[in-house]
Amino acid sequence: MAILNETLERLLDAVRKKDMEAVKEIGSDAARDALVHENEELLETSLVAYSLYKLSQKHYIRRSREWAEFVKQVEEELFECTEDGDAPRTVHRLMERVHELSQKFGRFAQSTVEKGRLKAAAQMYAHGASLAKAAQLSGAPLSEAASYIGGTKIAEKYETISIPKRLDRTRGLFA
Repeated sequence: MAILNETLERLLDAVRKKDMEAVKEIGSDAARDALVHENEELLETSLVAYSLYKLSQKHYIRRSREWAEFVKQVEEELFECTEDGDAPRTVHRLMERVHELSQKFGRFAQSTVEKGRLKAAAQMYAHGASLAKAAQLSGAPLSEAASYIGGTKIAEKYETISIPKRLDRTRGLFA
């Protein structure tokens, strides 16, 4: 899928530049694209990007030897997948690595991947998905997604529109 490869190339570029704000933005874009294309690998790319961003914000992680090794592995795997074209396998492997690193540091009440699922659900909801669809596609529990989204300012940031207009916009995404 071209959009997955393009997203992974953008992620590789941002990781190489150590531009974690760009990594965060790529994660948001990938969540939106996962909704539009109903694509699991784009969702996982979103979760990897969000986790990279979140982990990089912790000084004790960013300054650790494990982080330096992890980022180097991420770069290598992203580069290899852009060369050999096996993006789905790479994304799954990166998800496993992110989860392992998050567990290794073990100071999180909620894993970065699980928190990323909530962020992805919020992003999907903000782009027109129903709460149930956003939770389903992101893999976030519905009740947690509802609580998380309810605590955000999404309703203030995006205009409230009628269901028929929301449906028309969503259909437009698939056209």
